[in-house]
Amino acid sequence: MSIIDPFHDATADAERGDRELEMLRHDVRGALQGIVGGVGQIDAVQLPASMREQFERVSAAAETLVRLLGVGERFAAADAERVDLGRFVAFLRRRHAGEARERGLGFEVRVAENVPPTLALDLTPMIRIFDNLLGNALRLAGSGAVRLMVERAGDGSIVFRVVDNGSGSRPASGDRTRRADDGLGLHVVQALTERLGGQVQIASRSGGGAEAEVRFPAQVAVKEAPPAAATNATDLSGLRVLLAEDNPTNQMVASQMLRALNAEVFVCGDGVEALDRFDRDPVDLVVVDIEMPRLSGLDVIRAIRARSDERAQVPIVALTAYAMREHRERIAAAGANGLISKPIVSVEALGRALAGCVARRTPPRAAAAAEAAPAAVAGPVIDQATFDALAEAIGADTMAELVEKVVADLQSAQAALTAATPQLERAAIRSASHILISVAGAVGAVRLQASARALNTLAHGEAADRISEELRRCIDEIDAAVAFANDWRSEGR
Repeated sequence: MSIIDPFHDATADAERGDRELEMLRHDVRGALQGIVGGVGQIDAVQLPASMREQFERVSAAAETLVRLLGVGERFAAADAERVDLGRFVAFLRRRHAGEARERGLGFEVRVAENVPPTLALDLTPMIRIFDNLLGNALRLAGSGAVRLMVERAGDGSIVFRVVDNGSGSRPASGDRTRRADDGLGLHVVQALTERLGGQVQIASRSGGGAEAEVRFPAQVAVKEAPPAAATNATDLSGLRVLLAEDNPTNQMVASQMLRALNAEVFVCGDGVEALDRFDRDPVDLVVVDIEMPRLSGLDVIRAIRARSDERAQVPIVALTAYAMREHRERIAAAGANGLISKPIVSVEALGRALAGCVARRTPPRAAAAAEAAPAAVAGPVIDQATFDALAEAIGADTMAELVEKVVADLQSAQAALTAATPQLERAAIRSASHILISVAGAVGAVRLQASARALNTLAHGEAADRISEELRRCIDEIDAAVAFANDWRSEGR
């Protein structure tokens, strides 16, 4: 038997409960910010592929918590009443692909070409709906793959389908139109879908498994801008763009969009290749993916910004699937001028994202080459401090071996330049001068390096008369550098 205290203050209990709840919220926010901050400090590109997938799973889950609990910034894929479909399905892939692999399942996402890129829907309920549906499908699928398919029906409605072939708890046999009432998660799906003006049905499939269909009315499709708006897109005519992206599909999409903006595009598959191409080919804009093998996009940005010439200031735009504040801060700190969240959903969206950077673009390369006549660099043949520091770092024996190799490389490049001189064979000149830039820089041959850079630039331009002049200068500088090396060796150092 309970005793009722007539003097019990129910209001005080409620206030105390509110204070405790607020304290709990504070602690949850602190813990969540630690998770999100920690995830943001992990360089995913350094992880093995299998670990990277699980990292993406954790990162996407953290983003979901950020949005659901209102901690920090809003989810970056869309505003409160807009769903950027490309970013949304990319987020779902990151969120669930790791779990699928863990369970030995495939995970496929397909979006039909006729689906509009933007939907007039609140993003938070959409995340909750499809987290539940995909999570259920992954738990109940016994083998094969879980598939998310998005299409536009004949009546204009937008249809999402989640399909699996599992053998877990399903709607009763033959109940092809049963509503989503199988568990708390599906109750949540039904309630949220109806709140957004849609309908959801879950049905057993004759071959096993189930199919969940979420259908939204045609009105959710955001009308595309009229064709005339395309004329306002950013024009990249005359610009040479270096695109560094390791995923073949993303390469194709981004390069086609850049060319649609009238840019000339050089495509590289990783960070090492990108820096090599940057050394060989003068470019006006660099668009670099952050998560790449061998050398990350952050390292590419840092390497370009660390250069001692004017090319260190080339505009750089980063591509990343991670749009949280910590990632943006790291990218900005590395020296990027802008950031584009993947996936890129349209040519117009890409143009808008690049507009601020290309507004400060350098002149077209041919004009730049015509304006800047290469001049001889004053000073010693070899920067002695650089040379001596290298010798001290690697030891006398190794230095002697290195100098031998440097001389061989210099003489080989000189022979190539000499052979290319009569017909001004630009490809051979570009190749040899590129080698010289690297070799000369390694030992502090600053005059030779400067001449090789100037020659490489001219070999990409139109000023044929000045190529001959710079060729002669570069060959002479090779002679001077080889003479220095021979003197150093003869002195027994």
